[in-house]
Amino acid sequence: MSLRALALALGLVGGASAWAAEPPPPPPPPTPQELEQRLTSVEKQLQLAEESLRFVETQYSQRAEPDEEQARSRRYSDAEIQYLLGDWNAASVLFYDLVSDPGFRGHPRYADALYFLADALYQQKNDIGARLYLRELLSQPTPSTRHRDALTRFLAISGRLNVFDGVEAYVEQARTLYGGQLPADVQYVQAKWLFRRTDLPASERISRARSAFAPLAQVPGGPYQLQAGYHMAVLSMQSGELPLSILQFQQLLTPLSNEQTAAPVSTPGKPVTRSTTDTDTKRIRELSLMSLGRLLYEAGRFDEALDRYGQVPQDSESFPESLYEIAWTQVRKGNHQEAKNAIDILLLVAPDARLAPDAKLLQGHLLQKLKRYDEAIAAYDELIGTFRPVREKVDLLLNANRDPVAYFERLLARTDTVPDVRTLLPPLALKYASTEREVSSAVKMVGDIDSGKKGTVDARELAARILRALDARKLETFPELQAGFTRADAVETAVTHVDAALVEVEGLTLEPSLTSQEKDRLQLLRRESDALAARFGKLPTTQKEMEERLRRMQYRVDAVDRDAFRLGTEIQGLHAIASSVRKWVDDTRLLRQTPPDEEREFLVQLQGEVQTLNDLQAELDRTRGRLADERNSAAASLAGEQAIRGRYAAALRSQHEVLSEAERRQTPTAVLTHAHQVRERGEALKKRVVEAQLALRAKVDQRGQRIRAKVQAEQSLLERYEAEVAAVSGNAKQLVGRIAYDSIRRVRRQFYDLVLKADVGVVDVAFTEKQDKTTNIQKVSAQKAEALRALDADFRDVLSEEGR
Repeated sequence: MSLRALALALGLVGGASAWAAEPPPPPPPPTPQELEQRLTSVEKQLQLAEESLRFVETQYSQRAEPDEEQARSRRYSDAEIQYLLGDWNAASVLFYDLVSDPGFRGHPRYADALYFLADALYQQKNDIGARLYLRELLSQPTPSTRHRDALTRFLAISGRLNVFDGVEAYVEQARTLYGGQLPADVQYVQAKWLFRRTDLPASERISRARSAFAPLAQVPGGPYQLQAGYHMAVLSMQSGELPLSILQFQQLLTPLSNEQTAAPVSTPGKPVTRSTTDTDTKRIRELSLMSLGRLLYEAGRFDEALDRYGQVPQDSESFPESLYEIAWTQVRKGNHQEAKNAIDILLLVAPDARLAPDAKLLQGHLLQKLKRYDEAIAAYDELIGTFRPVREKVDLLLNANRDPVAYFERLLARTDTVPDVRTLLPPLALKYASTEREVSSAVKMVGDIDSGKKGTVDARELAARILRALDARKLETFPELQAGFTRADAVETAVTHVDAALVEVEGLTLEPSLTSQEKDRLQLLRRESDALAARFGKLPTTQKEMEERLRRMQYRVDAVDRDAFRLGTEIQGLHAIASSVRKWVDDTRLLRQTPPDEEREFLVQLQGEVQTLNDLQAELDRTRGRLADERNSAAASLAGEQAIRGRYAAALRSQHEVLSEAERRQTPTAVLTHAHQVRERGEALKKRVVEAQLALRAKVDQRGQRIRAKVQAEQSLLERYEAEVAAVSGNAKQLVGRIAYDSIRRVRRQFYDLVLKADVGVVDVAFTEKQDKTTNIQKVSAQKAEALRALDADFRDVLSEEGR
């Protein structure tokens, strides 16, 4: 092939390529029929948007706001639902909000709300709070249908708290209410109240309590027969009538033909009472067996006492105690081996019981009596090895913490957990101190005070957050109205899409009529709207799209919140380390040779680190609070969307104005007429959207004003509560510090006595063993002397003959 032919071939190929790269011809303009189909589709979109807006109007914007009475009734209904579901915490909060509202006091369900609030607190074992609202219910001028239940519950709580102020008047009120004859439940509460009274002379208290319990104990198969009978037997024992008490306890142990297991009766609208030990038939029988055994022991009827102790079931909490008392009864009978057998069983089945150390001492004593000296010394040594190191640790604590207040403050772990004055004790000592009633009560009191203080701080912060939200977020504060506004916003977006479609149809129809200047202007406006269309197209127009957007936004917020939670855990761990370091400093102060100045400097640095951790925790709490706000307001992040939609709508209007100038120069067509009709419907829909949004904002302002007034009123109450808590907190901690200090001293004394008795036991065993050996030696010496005298007598004649 020649070069010229090759060049010609390449030229042909290049020409073909150039021809192939030319842009395709523009598509033909749509026909009027196709444009009509587009307008029909746009009308359907507009119809869907109108249906969505109608839902917003009927369910949100045009729906009448409930008045105060309707709002209270709805809140009462919500609270009652939580109560019936057994969510006592939520129910108590909702009912408290109702009863604290002055406008609710005249409501027909005010008495019911008081009772439900009291019962919800009672179920949470907040007896003091329950008694407060029960007393308010009982003070109502007109007795309600809850009056009887409130009286019974009020008297029961008063007896449990040992608070009898005005109780007698309430009992008389119940007597009057029931026609002079108290029902069994109220009568039983009154009898227990008399039984527990400490403000009466013993003889009067016993006499009045007997008169109250006697009718209940004499009802065969009655709901309180066993309970009343037990109290009657105890009263006889307290009055010194031991034979009568023995007889009464024996009658309690006689099976009843019509006896049934006591169970709470379920009544609609009436809650089930918390179960208590005095209503437990099985427990009453176990207590009766123990009491009867002790009475028979005191009467010297040891075999009968052993029989009663032996009837205590092995699964009873009194079983270890019954074994211990069996052992002492056998000791009184002189049966040391049987006593040791009982102690061995006790130590086998309940090695961690509180009386186990005393049982171990008794075991050593019995082994000594049985002359098993090595085993007795081993038992005493085991006791000494267990309790002496713990006693020494307690001694160190007491020597290093002589000031009860300072001791208490060091005893509290400096963390966000509930304080416990027993956290510094060794585990073995803790077991004995934790059952001290005064320490438990003191711990609960301080815990309540600190919880109240923390609660006021949290409530103040919550109130401030609510006010900030009302000021800054407004619509986002009310999820229901926010949902309506979001739906209306989606309708506006859908109408804007309709406008874009109409502008496109109008442009296609009027394209031939445009001047060159109009085409240039329209081209610029289209470039601007196209740049905005990509962002505008991502805005949700349906409920499904809004839910998907909300899910994505909340997922991102939750991811950040999880990181914040992990940081909070790390800060708590650092707090625990700081508390452990401070505890180590306190525990080892007497064992170290650290100069006081160095220790003081170290503690100052440690406190600085703790303060830094507190600041970090506070900042983290604020951050998590803001994250919670952002999560709750994720569905209403509309400011940026409104700006995009507004700019896009303005660009579309500018295009429509250009097209309108061209339209005025020609005769209207059917397509344009149809487009104008659709546009008018869209404009009307926009006006309705604006009206709905204005109505929703008005509702937001109205609700916000009501909430603001309530929050400000609660803030005033919080200031008063904080002043009261601050007034009692210092005195309470000082008091509890002394209680804790005294409790630990008692534990130390108990351990000291145990170790001392064990030491004495070791000495006693050694002395007894020495005495036994001395006695045996003396006995052998006596026997030897006697044998020598016998031999001397036997051989005296022989010796005398030899002497001659």
